[in-house]
Amino acid sequence: MKMKLNSPFDLSGLAALSVFKTQAWKDLFSILEREQAVFIKESTRFRSVDYKWPRDPLHTWSRCWEYPYVYHHILKWMESRAGLPTPKIVDVGSGVTFFPFTVARLGCDVSCTDVDIVCEKELESVSKVFPSVPGHLDFRLADGDKLPYADAEIDAVYCISVLEHIPRFELAIEEMSRILKPGGALFLTIDIDLRGDCEIGAERYKSLKEAIDKHFDYIAPVRTVHPSDLLTSANGPYHVHEPDGVRRLWFLLKQEIKQLLGRRRLPLTPFYLCVEGLTMSRKM
Repeated sequence: MKMKLNSPFDLSGLAALSVFKTQAWKDLFSILEREQAVFIKESTRFRSVDYKWPRDPLHTWSRCWEYPYVYHHILKWMESRAGLPTPKIVDVGSGVTFFPFTVARLGCDVSCTDVDIVCEKELESVSKVFPSVPGHLDFRLADGDKLPYADAEIDAVYCISVLEHIPRFELAIEEMSRILKPGGALFLTIDIDLRGDCEIGAERYKSLKEAIDKHFDYIAPVRTVHPSDLLTSANGPYHVHEPDGVRRLWFLLKQEIKQLLGRRRLPLTPFYLCVEGLTMSRKM
């Protein structure tokens, strides 16, 4: 299935800063903001102190692009399936956010999976206070490198900024391919290291692309983004700020001490990343 281009999201490739000026992004972001606001309002009824991930993921440097990107492509995919049975979708590395509930309300059966047992406990509680109808939502605890689903069981998989946290991401890609039906859809976003401090830099990115291309074909064509328009963790609506004031002085003092002790000086910001979105299908 080749995609007709009518939105700035109808492409695969690096995220562009200019997307935030488009009405398409504003409309999708507004929908997701309302969804997350209700989720956060109800969070006192299920959120535990053990949950270590951001409580407001939509308003972070990459998620403000990633969630609209994936949501847009799921909407397009659902339109292409009109008249077919309710699809089964897996959220790989789900955490506990509003997003799978939002997807389920499109009329999907969504299964969240994560290695964190805290997510299992919280999602069980969330499901009692946050609706997913007309779809259904469940959780399956992942064990090591295996995803807890049968071969060719699933119609679509989405995975939002998870692969860069998995040392053996090649196995994760194989597993996503294994559980998908032939021709099943994959909606994937990945943080890419631009400075050399994080997992997926230039060399690992090459291995990542080889693993993806082995198992998947592109639905949305690949776009080239001009360097001046590249969304990074240092720009965009919710970019990562360098410390200022007293925090900056304290950080610089610690850096000088590290240098005197012969240790590596760290950059002011903990990372410098861009983000890529891929819309693909499992090879037949």
